Amino acid sequence: MRACTKCKKQLPDDDFHLASNGQRHPKCKTCRASYERKRRKKAKDDRLDKIERDAVDLFCNVAKTGGGNIPHSAELLETMLEYMGGTRGFANLFMKQYYDSPPGGSFRTKQLDTIVRLVTNNTALGGAKKPLAMWSEDELEDELRQRLIETAATLRTITVQALPGVHEEAPARDTEPA
Repeated sequence: MRACTKCKKQLPDDDFHLASNGQRHPKCKTCRASYERKRRKKAKDDRLDKIERDAVDLFCNVAKTGGGNIPHSAELLETMLEYMGGTRGFANLFMKQYYDSPPGGSFRTKQLDTIVRLVTNNTALGGAKKPLAMWSEDELEDELRQRLIETAATLRTITVQALPGVHEEAPARDTEPA
């Protein structure tokens, strides 16, 4: 029998972990497990706090330099996701928060709404298209032609004529630059 240094209960030796040096730990298994859970949670919270601080510091440092060094929203999002362990790490964190919140609660509803909006916006911005690396030469050429026609029509600096092989043709313009 021995007394736990934390809860002060008199317990048999089997209720204390055996250390690698052959000695028994001063805290009982229950108190030690509680301590380890708190320690792991604190370490995780500290890591998340550091990730958040680093992301904010990085953004502020880049934004301070101004000009072309201010990141576009895609670069900012990419960097923030990198600090969170990539897209898989972010998804794991998102799902953990979802399952940790009470079923039917407003937090879960907001998270589901966020996912729906993210997917909708991503699709609208072309995120659902196949990656450029998988495009054929013809698809790349068609896309390049279409973008050139749209840019020229927008700038109104040159006469735009329909090019063969373009799916959606822009109207021809003969206007001078404004």
